[in-house]
Amino acid sequence: MPATAEQLDSAFMYCVDFARTMLEDGGEFIPFGAKINATGKLEAVGGWNGEEHPKRGEIYELILSALETEVKSGNALALAVAADVTIPAQYDAPFRDGLRVTLAAQDYARFIYVPYHLTDPDAPKGSKGVEFAEPFAVELRSQR
Repeated sequence: MPATAEQLDSAFMYCVDFARTMLEDGGEFIPFGAKINATGKLEAVGGWNGEEHPKRGEIYELILSALETEVKSGNALALAVAADVTIPAQYDAPFRDGLRVTLAAQDYARFIYVPYHLTDPDAPKGSKGVEFAEPFAVELRSQR
């Protein structure tokens, strides 16, 4: 059974909402994810490589690889992995900082960028404020 558009949207929105919370709290975040499990339910996913201050790219790859394996084996219908990135200049985004969600399911793979701007980066923890611009998608030609 393939993931529905509603399920993909719920995984994406989970990432947007959690990223907002993390940005408002600390002004940044390490990669995290979500999956639509085989029964169609959304589950949050984190990654840990045993290091107190992990490299973000390593955590992203760890989560993405694990979730891709689950989708390929049929244990998940879809995956979403969120990363805090600098949006490539070629996309002419309104803000250079961005949430990038890798959203994938059977026969579907996209980067969805959500440009953002911290409205008060010097504010105390929990009240930094973040403004999101309109998201845009970039089709991924092939999954790994």
